Amino acid sequence: MASKWTNTGAKRAREARADLGFTRNGPLLDVLAAVEEEGGAHVVVLDLPDGVAGAYLGKPDCALLFVNADQAITRQRFTLAHEFGHFRMGHDSVIDEQRAISGYLHDPTEVCANTFAAEFLLPKDAITAWGRKRVHGAVTLEHVVLLAAEYGVSAQAARYALDTAGVLTENARKRQLDAEIKDELHIKLFAQLGLEPIEDDLASASAHRPRIPRSLRDSALGDLLAGQIDVDGFAARLNCKPARAGEMLSAFGLDLLLAG
Repeated sequence: MASKWTNTGAKRAREARADLGFTRNGPLLDVLAAVEEEGGAHVVVLDLPDGVAGAYLGKPDCALLFVNADQAITRQRFTLAHEFGHFRMGHDSVIDEQRAISGYLHDPTEVCANTFAAEFLLPKDAITAWGRKRVHGAVTLEHVVLLAAEYGVSAQAARYALDTAGVLTENARKRQLDAEIKDELHIKLFAQLGLEPIEDDLASASAHRPRIPRSLRDSALGDLLAGQIDVDGFAARLNCKPARAGEMLSAFGLDLLLAG
């Protein structure tokens, strides 16, 4: 059900697409490039502690978006768009557990960021048009899988997008599709349809993690995130005591992201 927070998130996503020079007619070809090159954020892709999907750290002059490379690439794309939403909407720094990305938290900022991510990746206008062209009758799991493959998102995200766009309206059909996705029938169908996963910059970064943005490469923080130095080495690079270095990391929440 639409609310002040969902409306805000969707509106800001539409604004972001326009500001970055993208239409609302189809998928982003490369979400990492979109948020980093056009969007002005800096993306870090690495293994994060269990239960952490991503993070937004509003570091002065260098906003950092973290994505857990250990998760499915379709989840990573949604997480990246979610963290970009926090950045675009001026939210405070946050470390997002998976339950926040999955919509189980009702905190207004998380609701906004989730709706932002959905609209940023799967614009309602585009999905409505897709449905008019592809769906003639009831929405099936094949429709869901085809949409998910085209947009590089999870089957569940595609299912929700069809609902939001008014293509999927029957509650019984929604429940059936949710059950089929829960039973992972979409995975087998993806293979049967001969579909291939999208190979974009995020997929490449995930496969060759850690991915440190250019803005942090050869810096003490970049080397720490890449696992090339530990906290003691980080302190030595900054010419300060390890305790002080730990305080600095804690101030940005980086101690929690490095805990794994």
